[in-house]
Amino acid sequence: MDLLDDLTSGDAHRIWSAAGRIRHLRDMAALTHLADHIATIRARTRDIDLGGALRPNASHLRFALRKLAFVRDGAGCLCTLYPADDFYDPAREAEAGWVRILETAPRPGGWGERLICACTSCGMRYQVEDEEYHYRWWRWQPIE
Repeated sequence: MDLLDDLTSGDAHRIWSAAGRIRHLRDMAALTHLADHIATIRARTRDIDLGGALRPNASHLRFALRKLAFVRDGAGCLCTLYPADDFYDPAREAEAGWVRILETAPRPGGWGERLICACTSCGMRYQVEDEEYHYRWWRWQPIE
């Protein structure tokens, strides 16, 4: 099965799973192919309840569609999307080769870390803080 089949399947779990895979997808040909079908994906997912307990799973689909629109519009380096989605784990991004972690320090006042990361494609730098409430998430802020 490919991502487009999953996104248009009508199956909530397949849609949610495909949306999560799009978050980490960097293959521009695959992203462009999916971006060509944004209208179809929106139409086929419009009335599907994706569930979710603490956070609606539809948020993952909304971000996937945002990323596809970003690709369609040629809006720039994909790292620009880091601040728009709090599920980008900097360690995972570094392991995949998309960022380099330049600095790691404890956050002032307690729990977590503050990282300085640089995109390996465009060089943009980010301050990243890990957060936790009922799940772990990351706040990416560009360093100008």
